[in-house]
Amino acid sequence: MPTEPLQASWKKIAPLFLGHLVNDGYASFFAPLLPLLIDRLDLSLTMAGLLGTLRIVTNSMIQPALGHLADRVRRPFLVIVGPFLTICAMGFIGKAASYQQLVVLLVVAGIGTALFHPAAASLVAAIAQRRRGLMMAFFSSGGAVGGAIAPLVIVAYVGAFGMWRTPWLILPAGGGLLAIAAVVARNRFSYPTGADSQTAFSLRAVPSMLVLLWFVIVLRSLTETAFSSFLAVLITERGGSTFAGGAGISVFLLAGALGGFLGGSLADRVGAKWILFVSVALAPPFYLLFLHGPSSLALACLAAAGLFTFSSIPVGVVAAQELLPGKIGLVSGLVMGFAWGVGGLALTPIGWLADRFGLVPVMTGVACVPLIAGGLVLFYREGRVQYDTDD
Repeated sequence: MPTEPLQASWKKIAPLFLGHLVNDGYASFFAPLLPLLIDRLDLSLTMAGLLGTLRIVTNSMIQPALGHLADRVRRPFLVIVGPFLTICAMGFIGKAASYQQLVVLLVVAGIGTALFHPAAASLVAAIAQRRRGLMMAFFSSGGAVGGAIAPLVIVAYVGAFGMWRTPWLILPAGGGLLAIAAVVARNRFSYPTGADSQTAFSLRAVPSMLVLLWFVIVLRSLTETAFSSFLAVLITERGGSTFAGGAGISVFLLAGALGGFLGGSLADRVGAKWILFVSVALAPPFYLLFLHGPSSLALACLAAAGLFTFSSIPVGVVAAQELLPGKIGLVSGLVMGFAWGVGGLALTPIGWLADRFGLVPVMTGVACVPLIAGGLVLFYREGRVQYDTDD
């Protein structure tokens, strides 16, 4: 395949960046509204943790299957259908009058997210013939930026208009999605072709390094999802307002967007292994300082923790795609979704433990989990991939 100019790759990936921003932005409405939902529906932390687990499991556990489907059918408009489901479901979260209604909305939104991520990551891999780490970081940062902006938007909106009027937020996102769909149609995206993408998947074909990488991503995801889900609750328990909780999430995710962009760009030059190691080894001290340090340093510590935690996301995705190149959609689902979902299974026991021992002591243990991932990374061997560092 001829190498496409880097500028053309930027233009083609831009609508996928925007789709990621919209999808993950609306999916992020849940965490900042969780304190309000706990009060309104009289939820325990165990029930809140179960909701978080359900949301993550739904939008992650089925990602490998939907990624394999994307490999076979190669339909670019999957990247529009997924966000459409997400914005419609999360737009109605303020209308939920029962725990059961919350469950239904989170499941529908989860299916939308599970459809979008592997399909879009496959397109990024097909488009980015040069600087793939940088291009994947650009795409990945869209989700982080959307997730960072959304808490401030939804908390401010609910404060001004009330929880019952969240369905109106579907309109601007729907209009944006129509514009993205027009760009996608005009660019005539195509998925990677080849016999490997059409063949059945076999566990025997999975390289051992991909298994090790998957466990590293699971451990990283456990800490990231736990802090993302309970961050607003941690801040409000320490006397902060609902808006402060949303602002904390925004700081965490905006710094994560920067970290992902830097990590992906550096991986093109130095390789994945040491970016992965630094990201998981340096995040825990900042989580611990956030939990136990002075309140004046809380936001700075959150920003540093987010920067290091999220810097490994595009690096891990590209490394996994290169270890199993014939199944890009499938492997993207494994590391972007399934690994994240397995890490998210810990939310329910974390909530259960927090009900009994307190949220801060439990999250202190969670903050140290990435150190285990750091030990595993030392055994990781990169594939023989030549990174193109030309501009």
